[in-house]
Amino acid sequence: MPKKLNKGLSLILGLGSAASVGLSAPKPAEALPFQDLIVPGIQYFQLSNLSTKQKVELGSNIHQQVRGNYRVGTNATVTRIGQRLARVSSCSQTPFKFYVVQDPSINAFATTGGYVYVHTGLINAADNEDQLASVIAHEIAHICNDDLVKRLRQTQLAQGAASLAGLDRSKLAAIAYQLAIDLPNSREAEFNADAKGLQYLQQAGYDPNAMPAFLKKLASRPSPPEFFSTHPNPRERIAALERRIADSRR
Repeated sequence: MPKKLNKGLSLILGLGSAASVGLSAPKPAEALPFQDLIVPGIQYFQLSNLSTKQKVELGSNIHQQVRGNYRVGTNATVTRIGQRLARVSSCSQTPFKFYVVQDPSINAFATTGGYVYVHTGLINAADNEDQLASVIAHEIAHICNDDLVKRLRQTQLAQGAASLAGLDRSKLAAIAYQLAIDLPNSREAEFNADAKGLQYLQQAGYDPNAMPAFLKKLASRPSPPEFFSTHPNPRERIAALERRIADSRR
């Protein structure tokens, strides 16, 4: 049986004693064209072949941007769920970190190097631990699939900077933050994260049906979450998930 979240006490009350910094509301990421990111001779990051250590470093630099724009804290329950899923993931060697963003909107996002963020609005919308875990599993899958790094490479190519020596790491973090916060993943990336996230959910012992169930719940709200406008149609995602769950039982 799915484990109920204690809505009376609320997971979010745990932020009262957690580290929480930044502003009360997010501010838009500032666009930084790649041609402004070139520092000749610096080899901090070669996007074609980032090591796990470099991804962690990049994720840490992006985290500083997140902290400057959101009220961010940690929560023991969110961390426990996240680490349980990370252990069965295909990139379990990554030192994952899980954060709660004090924001009433229903959303979650991930960057690279193990950094996962869940909004308080999404936590409050979940009926049980399994539903919350389904979202965290999806975000872990984005990291394991290197989706943000792939988008950085695509942006670099589109700006004609593919052959240049290197990028300044602080400015690279700024454009990575912009991609993670403001711009959607591709349709293919979202479906792949659903598929891999569902696998992690099952392997960690959570109810796989929680993933399509939570999507159904969010889609049925009078005002569906804003992220639906940048993601594949929820009906398609739900159907694909339900097919995968049925196939896994055969």
